[in-house]
Amino acid sequence: MGKNRRHVYRPLTLVGIATLAACSVNTGGISFIDDDAFERAKTAGDDGGTAGDTSGVAGHGNIAGGLNHGGSAGKAGGGGSGGTANGNGGNAGAAKGGASNGGASTTAGRSSGGGGTGGDATVGEGIPISWVDGWVNGANPLKIQGAVFPYADATSAMGMISDFAGTHACIRGTAAKVDLASSVCTTRMFTPPATNCYGEYWGVAIGLNLKQEVDPTTLMGGVPMPYDATAIKGFSFTLSGSALPTSLRFKVEDSTGEYCAPTAVVLKVGVNTLKLSQLLRDCWTPTAGAATADTAKKGLIKVAWQVVTGEKAAIPFDFCVENLRALQ
Repeated sequence: MGKNRRHVYRPLTLVGIATLAACSVNTGGISFIDDDAFERAKTAGDDGGTAGDTSGVAGHGNIAGGLNHGGSAGKAGGGGSGGTANGNGGNAGAAKGGASNGGASTTAGRSSGGGGTGGDATVGEGIPISWVDGWVNGANPLKIQGAVFPYADATSAMGMISDFAGTHACIRGTAAKVDLASSVCTTRMFTPPATNCYGEYWGVAIGLNLKQEVDPTTLMGGVPMPYDATAIKGFSFTLSGSALPTSLRFKVEDSTGEYCAPTAVVLKVGVNTLKLSQLLRDCWTPTAGAATADTAKKGLIKVAWQVVTGEKAAIPFDFCVENLRALQ
């Protein structure tokens, strides 16, 4: 599109963002369990995992709710991710390798685990980066901490509804059309920091600051700082919702600009995985040999999911981001 779509980020309260309305969401509860319950869940997960065809290669267990055991993934279909174990019993997920062998593993998990469901449908691999009430508290192994928040251009913000209560990160509304004939664009009286029409109508987004301290006096999130993401190769996340725009773009930012997925990378409902090497500097005007986010690893400030606008029409959206994981 030939226009810069970078925007500023702002500190938000640690307490969270008020829930205006809930959008479509698909979340799984996390239970805190005692030792006996954990052993029962562990056994159920193992039973579900090992019920697969023994001719395959064993997979590995996922991590659920901080419990580093998901049962032995069934020796099925070339080996798949094992089901997660939680307070409800083993979620012995279907093996990634195949439907026939994986099916045996999933079925066994449901019967032995007392109601478990498939494990790979909504959760990817990597280290969980979890938030509560719009805040990542830094308890994860990578020490990522900061606000999770909605933001938008002045026009698209009108009527946008967000839900960041609990583990939700959901927005819905309509992203404005890039109206080249509007008085703002014809008179060039743009809303700061916009310097062109595309900056005036850039769209909406969900952002996550990677390194943000809390002011102990105001309990407000401070100024986001550069985060050393040298240990990270990419991110996995789950998208859900009734209106996921085809123009939804995943991106990261440093102090000099942003690196984003080109238009050929279409995000979908379900698990999406992107490596930093796939994110190009100023991806809306890709050039041969463009720098990737791998070159900016030592100073990443934010990751975001942006609904990119266009000149043809306004874009309705209704989606949630869940299960963010950092890949190593």
